[in-house]
Amino acid sequence: MNKIIKISVPISILVLCYFLFKPVIIYNFGREKLQDLSHLKPNINHSKQIKKQADSLLLSEFNKLKTPALSASIGINDTLIWSNTIGYADIDNQIIADSLTQFRIGSTSKALTSIGLGVLIRSKKLKPQSLVKDFVPYASPILSEITLEQVASHTSGIRNYGICFCFPIWEYYNNDEYNSIEESIAVFNNDELLFEPSTGFSYSSYNYTLLSGMMEKASEKKFLPFMQEKVFQPLYMTQTKGDKKNQNNENNTKFYEVENGEIKESFDVNNSVKWAGGGFLSTPNDLVKLGNAVLNYSLLDSITTAKLFEPVKLNSGKINSQNYGMGWRNDMSTNIHKDGHNVNIIHHGGVAMGSTAMLILLPEYNLTVAVTMNRNATSKETKDLFFSLPHKIASLFINSGK
Repeated sequence: MNKIIKISVPISILVLCYFLFKPVIIYNFGREKLQDLSHLKPNINHSKQIKKQADSLLLSEFNKLKTPALSASIGINDTLIWSNTIGYADIDNQIIADSLTQFRIGSTSKALTSIGLGVLIRSKKLKPQSLVKDFVPYASPILSEITLEQVASHTSGIRNYGICFCFPIWEYYNNDEYNSIEESIAVFNNDELLFEPSTGFSYSSYNYTLLSGMMEKASEKKFLPFMQEKVFQPLYMTQTKGDKKNQNNENNTKFYEVENGEIKESFDVNNSVKWAGGGFLSTPNDLVKLGNAVLNYSLLDSITTAKLFEPVKLNSGKINSQNYGMGWRNDMSTNIHKDGHNVNIIHHGGVAMGSTAMLILLPEYNLTVAVTMNRNATSKETKDLFFSLPHKIASLFINSGK
């Protein structure tokens, strides 16, 4: 005769497991079937045929990406020449996204921070070989001898997100409020480096948390107010700000996870630990304003800009594996111009909780493209589709001869 064995698990253990693994539990439950959004159409109000083609391209990619909202803008010769948005900022409340809708831009924040860094380099308050210890007195001996260039180019050896003694246990899902850069740096301040600085490359947003500490000391201002005063305000980037908890979120999109035709709001996170490396909200229009200003030397001179763009070399003499400068990747592409010649692309993408962004600059054509969507790029297909979109938009305008 079979016996029924009862297993009793203390409630305290179940509660502990829930909080430790909360992001995974929430991620895998509570999804709803994604609505059919194919009936939505972009606002076709441009007279020129090329802009209508851009509208059609945006609609086509929107339907492929299965994202609640998709927004894109392009600027040429310091002028915004086309932008459009399609989809919902908030599906439940049927709020349509528009040009003022703010998206998390994830690691594209590093490109914005780079321009703030350029302001300080141009004014000689910082230089690429500045040491951490001279600007961050609370840095550990491990971090103190690292240079600004090593931090800004991810050649410092500083680790990326890991597991922590916190709830939830993954740092990427951190929901704690950090009240200062010093508190944020404490997360990794005493950890060993992955390698000796300038001997390797390891991408980590914590590099930019440390960089923001250096920028605070050099500017004698808190990081977010500095960026607002010295970058966003001069460039009229009125829809760009830090992704703060409990602030006015009137223009914020809702942030979503989409998988296998099902959708839900993304896990709630707090980005105060990484303002500089992944904590900004913005719009494609504002990102294009930044790109236009960079290409036309409106805020920085050509020498400073070149320093930010130039891929950093390792001690071996080789360029780092991602052609990374100080806040920008610097690559060549044969997929932009119809004749297939190499085109220099300065760019940075970002994937955040419930949002994705991409910003590309093409100096040869004095052209900037920015694209955002309110779902995170969780699969290779989505990343390939999304990150190729700004290149398609750029190609469309370049090859039109306009």
